[in-house]
Amino acid sequence: MNFEFMRTLHGFINFIQVLFGFAALFACSFIWRDTDLYFQFIYKYFGWQSVILAILFFTWIFAVMVFLSNLFDKDVVGTIGKYKLLILYVICLVCLIISASLESWYISRSGTNGKYPDPVYHPRFIAVTIFNWLLVVSYIVLILVTFFFV
Repeated sequence: MNFEFMRTLHGFINFIQVLFGFAALFACSFIWRDTDLYFQFIYKYFGWQSVILAILFFTWIFAVMVFLSNLFDKDVVGTIGKYKLLILYVICLVCLIISASLESWYISRSGTNGKYPDPVYHPRFIAVTIFNWLLVVSYIVLILVTFFFV
């Protein structure tokens, strides 16, 4: 195992992305009302939430794959190349910007003065938006680190 990867800036940012992505997925998909706990794919009045969930899932899987590959001594940059990896990072970044923008829009729609007020969804939308924008920032930093230092 390559724990030296964790000591690099690239490794630390990738680890943070895995954590933020999991937190965003958890807040986006697991719903509990009173004593009921369930996994929700489709939200009434918030149809784009399924797209947000898919984006979060696929970008999280990508971050986990990069993290585990580097952790188990398979250098991702050496395997697929720096520019292909940068293209994949940019694709993830664009998807996450779309996801964060949609989620930000849902905050205004689900608030007390919104079109569809919901006291359960609104705090979740806030949490997912925060994690989404943190992921956007982390991908921007990771692209810069990969471009200039890897």
